Amino acid sequence: MDEVIEDFVEALLEDSERLGRLEREHVVQVASRRGITPQQLDHAFAVLRDHGVLNDGSAVRAEVVHDVVNSEPAGSRTPHSGASANQIGRHRILSAEEEVRLGRTIQMGQRAALSLAAGEKLGDAAELVQDGEAARNALVRHNVRLAIDIARRFLPGAGDLELDDLIQEGVLGLNRAAEKFDPTLGYKFSTYATWWVRQSISRAIANTGSVVRLPVHVREDLRRVDRYARGFEERNGRKPSLAELAEGLGEKPAEIRALLDYSAPVIHLDVPVDEEGSATLGDLVLASKVELPEEESMRHLLWEQIFDTINTLLAGTDPRLARLLEGRFGLDGEEPMTLDALGKEFGITRERVRQLEKKLLERLKTNEGLKTLTAEYLGREAAA
Repeated sequence: MDEVIEDFVEALLEDSERLGRLEREHVVQVASRRGITPQQLDHAFAVLRDHGVLNDGSAVRAEVVHDVVNSEPAGSRTPHSGASANQIGRHRILSAEEEVRLGRTIQMGQRAALSLAAGEKLGDAAELVQDGEAARNALVRHNVRLAIDIARRFLPGAGDLELDDLIQEGVLGLNRAAEKFDPTLGYKFSTYATWWVRQSISRAIANTGSVVRLPVHVREDLRRVDRYARGFEERNGRKPSLAELAEGLGEKPAEIRALLDYSAPVIHLDVPVDEEGSATLGDLVLASKVELPEEESMRHLLWEQIFDTINTLLAGTDPRLARLLEGRFGLDGEEPMTLDALGKEFGITRERVRQLEKKLLERLKTNEGLKTLTAEYLGREAAA
């Protein structure tokens, strides 16, 4: 044995004289404090077994199973089930010493996992990895109330996401915080995990909380506007105007207006509009777009009157005017023709066609009956 392992094992043998058989977790805690690597720890485990002072049971995993069993209601206790949402409050808040103990176990498990991934032969690596995962689950389980508390604050601006969705995202943030937690820095896990929980929930809302995905910083600005608006309403008994919001937040009114437009609720077409739920908003929208038969007939009659009026006005004039009107405005069902195309058809210049068009439009513009028919037709066309 090298000197580091020899000192490590000697210290543990002294502990065994005081404590009796040593738990694996105790060995891991001492190893973590001394900076022992998984390879050195594996060697130390072998020596301790030879001396008969090592208890190979996992105290961490046993404690996790005990926590889960005690959080289950009577009649449904299963060692492998997790705590449900209404039982989260049964898990007590961990002390600083317990958080450090779990954090050290997590770190050693991560190092053992890296050693296994590198192909190193370690007899106890799998046990260390399992202990680390159990410690991470315990650390997360005892801090789920933190995720719930933060999730509730995000609920007003969460879009279509419900509280359960936000809590799940918060727990994902807790898992990430447990993996990154460094117990040697001296602060509480909840202090460190708060940022990760907020980050996870914020990104979930930005990605899935609305039909249009908004950047995370825009979501933060929207929450800032919402907080100020609610505070203003509590103080003054009314909602703030756009100018008051801009003044209170130190922003330009146009920027506040843009943020409010971003946060406008999305109206879903499958929302029921009657008590039975047989009709939806989409049905009404589609029905409003269908033109009634009598409206279609009226527009067709108006068009015929307009065409007859034009033919009457052009009777006895240059026969090219009727063709120019038909081709220039696509009245024959074809695409509207250019001045050059009509000039080639008539055998005249483009400029001459333009003069004929001007003459035609001036003649039609002076007829009051045609103007009335056209205005009524265009009005019905826009309404359709």
